[in-house]
Amino acid sequence: MSDLIRTTRKSAGLTGAQLAGRLGITVGAVSRMERSERAGTIQLDTLRRALAATGQGLRLDATPEDPYAPFAPANVTDEINLALDENRPEYALRLLTQAAQTIAAQPERFDDESLGRRPSQIGDPRWEQLFRAVVGDAIPADRRPAWAQPTRLSRAWYPFGQYASLKQRAKAETPDRLRQLNIMIDQRSLSRA
Repeated sequence: MSDLIRTTRKSAGLTGAQLAGRLGITVGAVSRMERSERAGTIQLDTLRRALAATGQGLRLDATPEDPYAPFAPANVTDEINLALDENRPEYALRLLTQAAQTIAAQPERFDDESLGRRPSQIGDPRWEQLFRAVVGDAIPADRRPAWAQPTRLSRAWYPFGQYASLKQRAKAETPDRLRQLNIMIDQRSLSRA
């Protein structure tokens, strides 16, 4: 569902043990809270208390159903985190590329708030930079939010480096924009996902 506890904990510079201390619970209980939040089974009061311990509040609102809502950056972020937690990187890439293609094809279907709002980040910092680059580039430049500015990875990363053929193809066919960020993935993988 979401990853607010982990994201806000890390943004506040807190370890799981430090958050546990603030809440008066065990580190294992913090881990269970973070997992239950990702699974969508967390109690709202528990989520509210955990966020308060990091110096953040919880904002809930209702919005009309929108067929494009699943492609909004905040929703895609949460789904990618779930896919990566389940060790499904191919599905995570599919989610990322479908969102980027949908936003690029119909940017008028997304208001500035839905494009700019990202309460969570992707847990794996490499995937976070790939997300920022690909989805960020899909958003029209005049509407691109601050989160869409990727940072160069310290060393080359091959999202599918375990497959020799994909790694070789990535070495030869990575788009320049991603190559400059040290993200090595070929255009075909990005468009087929």
